[in-house]
Amino acid sequence: VDLDSPWLESDAPPGGDSVWTGQVLTATKLRASVQSTSRVRTGIRVLDSVLVEFSKAAGVEMIVHCEGDRHIDDHHTAEDVAITLGQCLHEAFGDKAGLARMGCAEGEHSDARVRAVLDLSNRPHFKSDLSLDEEYVGAAGERSVGSSGAYEQNASSSGAGEGNEDEPSPGDMLCGGVLSCEMLHHVFDSLTLEMRSTCHLEVRKDTSGSGHTLNLALAAASAFGAALSRAIRVDPRRRGAVASSKGTLSK
Repeated sequence: VDLDSPWLESDAPPGGDSVWTGQVLTATKLRASVQSTSRVRTGIRVLDSVLVEFSKAAGVEMIVHCEGDRHIDDHHTAEDVAITLGQCLHEAFGDKAGLARMGCAEGEHSDARVRAVLDLSNRPHFKSDLSLDEEYVGAAGERSVGSSGAYEQNASSSGAGEGNEDEPSPGDMLCGGVLSCEMLHHVFDSLTLEMRSTCHLEVRKDTSGSGHTLNLALAAASAFGAALSRAIRVDPRRRGAVASSKGTLSK
């Protein structure tokens, strides 16, 4: 699949993927781009911000639309979006002939810095030491991610300004305004495995203050994307060959 080609109109691969799992309908299209004009609508605002940060750093323009059972929880939506996106990226890479294959980069957001090491090896494995010690990313269920990437008070959420800010309001849970830290890890894991890659995320700097997991999430997404950008660059030294002494990568 040529990622530099115009948008493909078909909802089916190549160039796009559409999946119905019984709980979630996810449609994904992508192309290489130096412009950050991705359109991501998963219904979970934090997840949208994470994927946009990933796409900007990777230089991959994405259209992601998801409709799912967010009235239950965030599990199926977060998981299936990551699975579909990972599969779409894996297909776009083809046999990876001529690509650098490996990439290492760091991403920063506020007080957090994360390093990502990525290998498009066709041997899926994910490892992370992100300190996801809050129940919800950003520990603020009654606040939502604004355009600046920081949490802003969500006046439309029911119960705003009342009770424990670390607990999501029923309105936000229904509308997908929060993402559990458990599912953030699942997103990075599923994306890595479906890309048929190996990825290690390592925290280089962090704070223990309330809401620090949002900074970690965005820094990790930026690092992951930047590492991917390096891995998919054409290496002229390869002269079109696969970056492997075997001449091929494991299936």
